[in-house]
Amino acid sequence: MAEVIDVDDLLGLGLAPKSAYAYARVIDRAEALLAGSGTDLAHVTPAQLAGLALAWPASRSSRMQLRAALRHAWAVQGRPDGPIQAVRVPPAVRMRCRALSGPEAARLEAAARARGDAPGLAVLVGLYSALRRAEIARLRWDDLSFDGGLPAWLHVVGKGDVAADVPVHPVLAAALVELAPRAGWCFPARVGRAGHVNPTTIWTWVRRVGADAGVDVATHTLRHTALAEANDRSGDLRTVQAIARHARPETTAGYTRTTGERMRRVVGLISYGDVA
Repeated sequence: MAEVIDVDDLLGLGLAPKSAYAYARVIDRAEALLAGSGTDLAHVTPAQLAGLALAWPASRSSRMQLRAALRHAWAVQGRPDGPIQAVRVPPAVRMRCRALSGPEAARLEAAARARGDAPGLAVLVGLYSALRRAEIARLRWDDLSFDGGLPAWLHVVGKGDVAADVPVHPVLAAALVELAPRAGWCFPARVGRAGHVNPTTIWTWVRRVGADAGVDVATHTLRHTALAEANDRSGDLRTVQAIARHARPETTAGYTRTTGERMRRVVGLISYGDVA
């Protein structure tokens, strides 16, 4: 039987510690399952590996993680012919844009502005900056840079510690000046508690404002709506990608919408010179 692969072996491949520990657990589980069939990763056949995959969670993320772990295991063992294709991975689910319609977004914005409170401000931040709920909760006054007394740019540190500066919409700038504290957290925790509100509180606030407007909405819907509206009005997916802080344009495309009217307009633009 092959030598057991441990975390040090994976670290030797240049993996980050978190990844090495995660893959080591996957490899240990795979070896335990294969041992029941009288084999191991160094000698497993395609049919045996397919049987292993059937005992694995069928989600795309789980199967992708298994594939990655196997590749690293075989790299340690020096097995270039590992039957990786025997692990079937479900196709990626195409992302569906969950943006509000124009009338729904208008009603939600009106309800948020009418409240004049922290929940209303949280909705406006989402609608006009496309921040995620944790990013809204962590928003600080010091994250804003000003021009003429109004917030002009917002510094955001989001998922994966990706940092970016995004412009502040005039509607949001006025609301921040009117409603947010002038120092510290824009959405501080309740009196007696330190720090900012919990991201779950932001979700609750958004639902509350949505109920005022008669709109079924969650925090991430605000992000979808902001990015879809920006793309609809500009047609500039690359800039919308920068605002979204996505690494790939394919991800941003999932936040944008296509309507029959837009499709007809785009098809109508096809031209091959003068048509008699």
